Amino acid sequence: MKKLLILISALTLMVLSCGNSGSENKGSSGAGTSSKKYRIGITQIASHPALDSAREGFKAAFKEAGIEADFDEKNANGETANANLIANNFVSSKEDLIFAIATNAAQPAAQATNDIPVVFSAITDPRSAGILKDNVTGVSDRMDVKQQLELLKKLSPNIKTVGVLYNSSEQNSKVQVEDLKKAAKELGINIVEKSIVQANEIPQAVDNLVREIDAIYLPTDNLVASVVSLITDKATAAKKIVFGGEAAHVKGGALITQGVSYYEIGKEAGKMAIEILKNGKKPSEIQFKTMPLNEIVVNGKTLAALGISLPEDIKSKAQVIQ
Repeated sequence: MKKLLILISALTLMVLSCGNSGSENKGSSGAGTSSKKYRIGITQIASHPALDSAREGFKAAFKEAGIEADFDEKNANGETANANLIANNFVSSKEDLIFAIATNAAQPAAQATNDIPVVFSAITDPRSAGILKDNVTGVSDRMDVKQQLELLKKLSPNIKTVGVLYNSSEQNSKVQVEDLKKAAKELGINIVEKSIVQANEIPQAVDNLVREIDAIYLPTDNLVASVVSLITDKATAAKKIVFGGEAAHVKGGALITQGVSYYEIGKEAGKMAIEILKNGKKPSEIQFKTMPLNEIVVNGKTLAALGISLPEDIKSKAQVIQ
């Protein structure tokens, strides 16, 4: 009887040992285990095509990398008070990371926490915006304005005066206008500025501007983007070229752009977020970056309305949309 009990005990230990061994092998191979699902708060100052594209690009980076995340997407609807509330709520709920789209969303996020990583996009000058901290990094949408003006001169060599419409209360826009003025001076182009702070000021500002200029440059300005079709309709009726800072302007009726892809900006920000969350990098170890100007985009309907023929070196590189 004693021998029988010893044999049963030995068999039981062998079964348990095999079970534990199988579990360990299963875990080490990764099969049957669930990877961490990250909680990410997305704060966006307002909805328009460029910012929406940045958000979708960010999420696409996670999907392509096969990394699971719960995205808590919030829109401040253009209100700074809402952006403050969203940022504080994300901190209270202890999100793993905050993705902030545009300056007025990133500033409250950066101010709300020193601990949760914050990754931004669609900010022209993060340094002057005061958001660069040890827990903050991201992708700027600052562009090579001189390269854009050189393209405009190729398209229409006789252009001497370029107007710019922008929101004077938006820091990003003021930085872009300063870049524009510097580049224009180097190329012998005069700049006429029209600043606005509310959308209802734009119709009159555009009417005044088209009488003074040969072409209009649209910066990546949230207020301007919200009424881009109104601007381009008036300019096209006056037979004036509108050069957009990014592709959404061309979709809204601007003639041409050579800008950055906000989808790619968002995707690059997503890759930074993955480096932080999955690979353990600190935001301070990832330098914020800008993106190169991408393909030339032309609005075919506006091109026909203006009666302009594209030079061959632009035509061969351009994507024409209708």
